[in-house]
Amino acid sequence: MFIRCIGTGSSGNCYALYDNDGKILLLDLGLARKEILKGIDFNVSDVVGAVVSHGHGDHAKAVKDFENMGIKVWKPFSERNLTDRMKFEGFSVQCFPLPHNRVANFGFYIKADGQKTLYLTDYEYCRFNFKSLQVNHVLIECNYQQELVSRDLVNYEHKIRGHASLETCKSFIAANKTNALRTVVLCHMGTETTIVEECLAEVQKVVGEGVKCVCAVAGLETELSLTPF
Repeated sequence: MFIRCIGTGSSGNCYALYDNDGKILLLDLGLARKEILKGIDFNVSDVVGAVVSHGHGDHAKAVKDFENMGIKVWKPFSERNLTDRMKFEGFSVQCFPLPHNRVANFGFYIKADGQKTLYLTDYEYCRFNFKSLQVNHVLIECNYQQELVSRDLVNYEHKIRGHASLETCKSFIAANKTNALRTVVLCHMGTETTIVEECLAEVQKVVGEGVKCVCAVAGLETELSLTPF
């Protein structure tokens, strides 16, 4: 099992989660259709579905395109009668609400190949604890370091109330880590508001040895394994 970053950040977010049979579950669709298809080597027949965290364009840009292609797209933020669980071929997914500056937004708990993955993005904080679930992999937003964010920033309120700081990210990982944790992928990192090396080093301190910590960048593939790093 592995995850491929097709795009991350304010320019567009999309990640492809591959199971051991090569089936693909797309996490967010915030890029143009052609970019996403190129990111999965145009293997559309391997896509079993997509889950979308919220309706902002950098996460939902290609939703209609993929729906028109006949691909199952789960958008819990737009459901009147919310279903909190969804099945895709090879994947079992559960959603949970995350605060994003008064915009409906959801994280996802994904099970595939006997492994458990969490995906959290565009959240101010998370009120849920997953420690009892023994999560193996976490794809999590680390959008800014507080000391790098100016109060004069035009979108300051949205930055603070709609995204996760390094400290928030670290706190979540610390509260949910167990001996089962194997991988942490930091995503949606602000270009001007994070120093990647510092963030990775801080998170590595939290998780300790045996856990792989990487930063999502377009084109990056990260193996998801139950074997310690």
